[in-house]
Amino acid sequence: MFSLLGTSLVCAALLGGCATTDALNKAQASADQASKKADEANANANAAKTAAAQASQKADQANATADQANSTATAAKTEADKAMQEVDKLAEKIDRMFKKTMQK
Repeated sequence: MFSLLGTSLVCAALLGGCATTDALNKAQASADQASKKADEANANANAAKTAAAQASQKADQANATADQANSTATAAKTEADKAMQEVDKLAEKIDRMFKKTMQK
């Protein structure tokens, strides 16, 4: 029925099919491994993004606190300047009173 050439062709096709199946299995395993690594990289990127967002929020809070401290320091300096002006005025008054007393 089958000739030797036909049988050889069928065997070659079957062997070629096995080789192709093996190559496909290897390619699928490589693709699965690459997909797993990509998922891990994506998870790491998301974790880094979350950490960066938290760090940014803390930096914003620190900046707000620094701004409040700066405002408080500015207000304190303004009050200190007013107090110094008042001290200078009082010192001038005392000096004038002392000079008047010394003239008498």
